[in-house]
Amino acid sequence: MEKRVTGIYFAVLLIGILYAIYAAFSFRIDIDTRIEEDTVIQWDDHMEMTQEGDVYYYRGILPPEDTSEKVIVYDTVHMYLEVFIDGNRVYELNAEKDRAVKTTGYCWNAIFLTEEDAGREIVFQVTPVYRDSKPQGNFFYGTYREIEHEILTERVVRFVLAVCIALAGIVLLLYDLFAGKKGSDAETIMQFAIFAMMLGIWSVIETQIPDWIFPGNMLIVFLSHLMLMVMPIPFMLFLRRMYHNGDSKLWSFCCYLDCAVIVVRVFLQIMGIFDLRETLLLTHICLLLFVSVIVGMTIHEIAMNELTRQIKLNCICVLVVLASTLLELAIYRLGNVSTPLSSIGFLFYIAVMGIITVRRSRRLMAQAKESALYRKLAFTDELTGLSNRTAFREDLKKRMVHDRTTGEEKILPTVIFMFDLNDLKKCNDTYGHDYGDQYIKMAADAIKKLFVQEGKCYRIGGDEFCAWAPYTSVEEINEKLRMLEQDIQELNSRGFVVMVSIAAGYAVYREGEDGSGLYSTMKRADVMMYEKKQKYKKAIDSYAT
Repeated sequence: MEKRVTGIYFAVLLIGILYAIYAAFSFRIDIDTRIEEDTVIQWDDHMEMTQEGDVYYYRGILPPEDTSEKVIVYDTVHMYLEVFIDGNRVYELNAEKDRAVKTTGYCWNAIFLTEEDAGREIVFQVTPVYRDSKPQGNFFYGTYREIEHEILTERVVRFVLAVCIALAGIVLLLYDLFAGKKGSDAETIMQFAIFAMMLGIWSVIETQIPDWIFPGNMLIVFLSHLMLMVMPIPFMLFLRRMYHNGDSKLWSFCCYLDCAVIVVRVFLQIMGIFDLRETLLLTHICLLLFVSVIVGMTIHEIAMNELTRQIKLNCICVLVVLASTLLELAIYRLGNVSTPLSSIGFLFYIAVMGIITVRRSRRLMAQAKESALYRKLAFTDELTGLSNRTAFREDLKKRMVHDRTTGEEKILPTVIFMFDLNDLKKCNDTYGHDYGDQYIKMAADAIKKLFVQEGKCYRIGGDEFCAWAPYTSVEEINEKLRMLEQDIQELNSRGFVVMVSIAAGYAVYREGEDGSGLYSTMKRADVMMYEKKQKYKKAIDSYAT
């Protein structure tokens, strides 16, 4: 489920970003101003607001002193704007007619004044793009550079915190790519890293600093909506790993539902039916549903299971985020002072949960390495490094496959080889077990070479080896035995305390004859090997006499 959902939201996200880039270059925002260009005055009290239908008017009288090199900056969100000085239009913010994108996005509008404007009436005619949008009086008067300094200074801390959140996500993703291991825990880190990056990008956009640098840019508008739409999915995929019922269909339902909402919203935007802003309620509903599911799952976890340390820390961090966000809203409502408390809360959440997730990943990686080491020891012969008899039994099961035609299990065409070392006892008794071990190692290396390309060999006893390979032809079998004989001759040419000799036998699996499967084949190969061994002994005895 996780890979499917990840693929869906990545595909939709890619389509949305490509369309956002296309919109940024295709749907032009008309900004018609006069000239460009150092104490900043908040001018909200200087403007009188009236409303006629859907249009809002802000009127004020410009200062009687010299207004050259002065500017009035007004912040609009999804608004059309026209500015008049003594009835003459000096600024316009509008969208192209009959285009697929209705909004003008977030825009800092700078109206540059001249010396002749002193003492004249200035009128801001504001028309909301959407019916539920209302303009807010947010006027600044002063020089352009000082207004820019005040706006950016007010938001720089929140901007830096947002960048830190995105960077934390990037660091986690790089850790997952280069230091993490494949598996469910690696997927957890990846999903949390993606969530952190998306949260960081969305938070950066919410500071409105990108809007100051690129006023009315559609790419910024779409990225904000896309991040808000998509980031709940990787968060849910990350969160579900903490719960005992992480495989519940309710988690899957939430992810697929959000994927469907994303597809619908992006489709309606591309077709020009509804802007993303007009369908924002769908995402808000999904977010409320997700919160309800998470709360329900947490209550169920408390009732049915003991809370893990990770869930406890996650709940504490979420409470910190909620408390910091509510405190920021309270300070803003009571004192009209903007603070970065919510950004600090989110950064705290990302940092704590990121550290906990990485630590858990490293602990699981260490356990996996230890488990893999024990498994290797259980299936490996210590002297030769070959697999042992236990591994041979396990691997033979893998030669059994399901026949789609008959619906039955069948064994793939297989040839079994059996090998036995001649005169190993003589070597041990005469020269000691150290030389006997050398004999075994040399023979193991010679046999292993035959099955490097296909098949596998095993040490199943003191001087006994076996191997299997896919059966192709008798000629291929004889070629392997010929190569083994050549390697043995080369070993003997170098000289050893005894002559190296290996008795070899083989048998090809026959469905009708081998009633016990490959174990019957193995017995037939063992019979051939024993016959070869007896011939070798007779030859040695006759040579000795």
